[in-house]
Amino acid sequence: MRFTAVLLLWKYLLPVSNEIMRVILGVGGGIAAYKSCDLASKLVQAGHEVLTVMTESATRFVGPLTFRALTGNPVGVRSMDEPMGPVSHVKMARWAEMLVIAPLTQNLLARLSLGLSSDLLSLIFQGYLGPSVVAPAMESEMWLSPQTQARLEDLKKDRVISVVGPNDGRLASGQSGPGRMAEPHEIMNAMWALTRPKTLQNRVILITAGPTWEHFDPVRILTNPSTGTIGLILARELTARGAHVILIHGPRVEEPLCSGVEYQEVVSAQEMLEAVESRIGEADTLIGAAAVSDFRPASPFSEKQKKRQLDLMWPMAVNPDIMAEMGTRYHDSKILIGFAAETDNVLAQAQEKLQRKHLDAIVANQVGRHRGFGKSDYEARIILKGDGPGNFQSVSKDELASHVADLLSVLRPKIGGNSRSPL
Repeated sequence: MRFTAVLLLWKYLLPVSNEIMRVILGVGGGIAAYKSCDLASKLVQAGHEVLTVMTESATRFVGPLTFRALTGNPVGVRSMDEPMGPVSHVKMARWAEMLVIAPLTQNLLARLSLGLSSDLLSLIFQGYLGPSVVAPAMESEMWLSPQTQARLEDLKKDRVISVVGPNDGRLASGQSGPGRMAEPHEIMNAMWALTRPKTLQNRVILITAGPTWEHFDPVRILTNPSTGTIGLILARELTARGAHVILIHGPRVEEPLCSGVEYQEVVSAQEMLEAVESRIGEADTLIGAAAVSDFRPASPFSEKQKKRQLDLMWPMAVNPDIMAEMGTRYHDSKILIGFAAETDNVLAQAQEKLQRKHLDAIVANQVGRHRGFGKSDYEARIILKGDGPGNFQSVSKDELASHVADLLSVLRPKIGGNSRSPL
């Protein structure tokens, strides 16, 4: 068991791919084309190589020179354009690792679904065999029409296509409703999700994230610097692997639009415990990434207290230890992964928590003034049940989330209250 755990952990600490891709960005002719400029810029900033192909009507909203400046590459429009030399449509279809069409207008959708090849973008689409992301943008009536929905289904036949949006919002007509093009970060998340192995399909994973607030009075709180970032990144990674995620988080944690995630906000440790108790029956796995306050004021005030009224010695009460309580109740039926944020003796304290709380694994991470909370990198180690302490490794939060997802891919859900090995 211990030898197996060490081998598995060594695998999880290998560097993960940066997922840098060769991307064709197709731009349809709608007012949302201006948002594609931001998308092109963000793709390049993320390290992707981007070639832009515009429809003729798209050039009336944004000039090709804009995309050339943003990507550093030539832009194709007409079927006879040769951004990659002769027969560019064939070369580009073979070159691309990802095809993104944003915005996908109703007119462009109709042409692509019917197999019409009247411009460079539709020629490339017909010859491209890889994964695609499309971001529809049109008026609500056009989006909701049966013909549009039927064409979208035709487009997806025999292809790997992720449809992102459209979102609700203000449209070009001045009306509000579904039809607004998805934001660049949503499109990039969909691109990234298509590259992830679907190793967690049919899994339901409950995650806690962020801080809790314990009120002294209505305007003063006891809390910590947690931002909830690692919980959000875990949710994104696990949904990309095919899981359904329930994310219970503390205050001030941003809820990015992420398909497959249910968000629930709480304030105090007691509220978080109650939320976990109400949802854990749906899940096969609990990941406790929240930074739960250990203490709370024993008798909070209902009104703001003046400084001259305050006694500097306030009685405190101990908050529930959510992971310890869940470990006691569910160690035979759920996969339980905890987090241990410590400033000293981190690995030893993490191992003690792993055993005392009946967890399957724990992420030990060093925190302090310039470490941990709010930082992009972790000094962390995943410790499995029965494993030795090992050493820290510096990883990004994205890499750590990938390691946790890999671990869950081999930690199979517990059935009938029986424990099982990581294999």
